Amino acid sequence: MASIKNFQLLNYIQWLSIDVALGACAGLYFFAHLLGVHLHWLFYLLMAMAVWSIYTLDHLLDAYQVKGTASTDRHRIHQFYSKHLTIVLALIITVGLLLGFYLLQISVISLSVLILASLILSNLILLKYYIKSLSILKEFNTALFYTIGIMMVPYLIHMDLGVHRGFWYLGLGYFSIAWMNLLLLSLMDADTDRADGFNSIVTAIGERKVEKILFWLLIFTILYLFLLFWILFSFYYIYIILLMIICIIHGLAILDPALDHVKTRRTLEATFMVPWALLIIG
Repeated sequence: MASIKNFQLLNYIQWLSIDVALGACAGLYFFAHLLGVHLHWLFYLLMAMAVWSIYTLDHLLDAYQVKGTASTDRHRIHQFYSKHLTIVLALIITVGLLLGFYLLQISVISLSVLILASLILSNLILLKYYIKSLSILKEFNTALFYTIGIMMVPYLIHMDLGVHRGFWYLGLGYFSIAWMNLLLLSLMDADTDRADGFNSIVTAIGERKVEKILFWLLIFTILYLFLLFWILFSFYYIYIILLMIICIIHGLAILDPALDHVKTRRTLEATFMVPWALLIIG
């Protein structure tokens, strides 16, 4: 009985995008640790709230768009609890704005966050309702905004002291893995996306082309991360190794598409928790 309850809990954590929010916090910690920036715990709370809000808004809009019952558990949850989740979303956004103003006041960081949030929301609305022909860019844009989001605060806090090129090189590696993750998830969701009328790169250009993109992106990312061992000095090795671990786990899923999609999705999202290992280092 306990194992069944634990399994259900894991499902709800995934369906409600809580795992994605925690993974984003781990990414924030990754780049803060890289620059030696010690962030107040409220930064991590705000990151989790922001990412959860964006993903929940996206899923609520998708669920509202579906005619009839959605094909996936994630969207069925957002259909069934749409009113409750909308209220929670409004509360989270309100509290997040108040906490953000309390922590940051009017500053370069707060203005940068608002600009990024505006760009993310604009991108979401445009691709979902107005420029559906550009849905081929959905996964790329999401990965790009995700990476910028987790890098931005550590960079802005540390920029007066200068930022080593390793920060940007690792940022590119992180982006490549995030894009890989989203492409892989879009392949897994191809059938249900078509059934529910959702747009993605797979519905735009087909599975075979996306599989080719994924394969070469995997090859590029692995070679790129190995190259970083020669480009950067030993201080960066632990960060490269952590990215390599995440990349390899994604690679195994790419090379074996017959894996159970539910378990694979859970594993892939869990890989973005890997940067929390830096807590051991201190």
